[in-house]
Amino acid sequence: MKKILIITGGSVDISWASQYIENNKYDFCIAADSGLVHAAKLGVKVDYILGDYDSVDKNVLEEYREYRKETEIETFPREKDYTDTHLAIMTAINNKATDIDILGATGTRMDHTFTNVGNLKAAYDAGINCQIVDNHNKIYMLGEKTGSYKIRKDRQFGHFISLVPLTSSINVTLEGTKYLLHNKEVVQGVSLCQSNEIKEEEAVITVNSGIAIVFETKD
Repeated sequence: MKKILIITGGSVDISWASQYIENNKYDFCIAADSGLVHAAKLGVKVDYILGDYDSVDKNVLEEYREYRKETEIETFPREKDYTDTHLAIMTAINNKATDIDILGATGTRMDHTFTNVGNLKAAYDAGINCQIVDNHNKIYMLGEKTGSYKIRKDRQFGHFISLVPLTSSINVTLEGTKYLLHNKEVVQGVSLCQSNEIKEEEAVITVNSGIAIVFETKD
């Protein structure tokens, strides 16, 4: 097992993130570009920094270059094919991650948020558990290769569960939820699986075909 934390440059509630990190144990931490600023505020030990650093406080970056020699730093050109968050996910995969948590992947730039959610597929394709987490959402992907996924009511992230097809359609079975489905075909663009709730002690999500983006959310 190797659990990797990625901190990237979107919005981070520092108080919430500090508690979340404290409740989880990580073997390795990657800061993607201005995620380094969040990491510094959180007091997290960073093992690997990557990005073009166009939005990083130069004093923070210089501190790592000069005084934190144990931190590996990789620099990319500003004009590149992949976002810093995508590069961080690929780096985590190459570092043999089994689980990846990403903080700072959501925020006011909805194009960045949408792209970051889509980038979860790189980890999904590699068979690695990967989720984006903020103080209101936990976002991950499920598909036929992941099998049945169980969520205990007393451990769910928020109050609601929503599924959005990433592929053109999904076939899904939902058990233990307020709205039940059995081998239901849900096509992309249809909001059938929005705002479900867990009613039993445990809910089971089975994506029989296709890939779904799953949101565990709270207001």
